[in-house]
Amino acid sequence: MTGPQDPSLTDADEVERHPCPRCAAEPGSPCRSRSGAVAGTYHTGRFTKVPRLAKLLQVPTPADRGPGQSWRPGTPPPASIDPDILSADIRIG
Repeated sequence: MTGPQDPSLTDADEVERHPCPRCAAEPGSPCRSRSGAVAGTYHTGRFTKVPRLAKLLQVPTPADRGPGQSWRPGTPPPASIDPDILSADIRIG
């Protein structure tokens, strides 16, 4: 079992990088139940997209995501920056 690429990422962060095929939760949001609340566990079709979690039977939703509470869209993960794009400091003034 290998760890995540970025040590600051949790299992939930890695799962939430992918959209959920079951509940249509977009990247950055936890899965939701039929009643509209945050699901207690992530849907299988979503966490199996993370190779190191694919063989688990379930991945619980962390308490900080509010399982059982009303679902709200989360913040989408930031897009990765293409290293081939040149950038420069912007100075104003």
